[in-house]
Amino acid sequence: MRFRANDSLTEQIAQHLGNQIILGLMQPGERIQELRIASELDVSRGSVREALLILQRRHLVSIYPRRGAVVASISARDVHDFFGLWFLLLDTVVVNMARQWQNDDLARFFELLGQLENSRRHNDIPGFYQQGVAFLEALYGFAGNHYIESTLRDLLPLTQRCLYAILRAGSPQVERTYAFLEELLKTIIARDITKLKELLGQFGADYSRLAAASAEALAGVS
Repeated sequence: MRFRANDSLTEQIAQHLGNQIILGLMQPGERIQELRIASELDVSRGSVREALLILQRRHLVSIYPRRGAVVASISARDVHDFFGLWFLLLDTVVVNMARQWQNDDLARFFELLGQLENSRRHNDIPGFYQQGVAFLEALYGFAGNHYIESTLRDLLPLTQRCLYAILRAGSPQVERTYAFLEELLKTIIARDITKLKELLGQFGADYSRLAAASAEALAGVS
């Protein structure tokens, strides 16, 4: 695999390895062999090491003295705590969008919801996952607060990892997630702040339980 620079080389390596971790192709607790990856990707070991430092900041990799880098493990408690923070930040974003949206802002969300529905009907979990991530990224643009948006984007790789672990449990979780996103968009359009907060609170509690139940796949051995 050869990389060309749009993003920096280290960022491209980090994204490549991050996707493998998110999709479960690299298992929690698995040691990351820098020399092998450098050879496979035809890059320097130094570039791989810099990419691993990026992934450490994104909570996908843990780096230990004398042991090196391993795929980060996530306990059920970690998942619970993460979703507690994530839904708290998401509440601010969607409330701000409900108050501020203009007609031109909605087209991208309708487009993504249509793609999500198509993936749901065809049981295309990878496609549904990718479109769900795009939906979240579009939402983050309405944070109305630079620090909240920056924090959510920094947490996106961990969000993706937890989301994929939930969705790959099967179609019931896909159905549940689609129903939530559909109702979320309707409530945002209606500018119903009270209902929006209730919806997020209920789904946040349900999804945190689902995530904790899926955490076994992320636990590994550190």
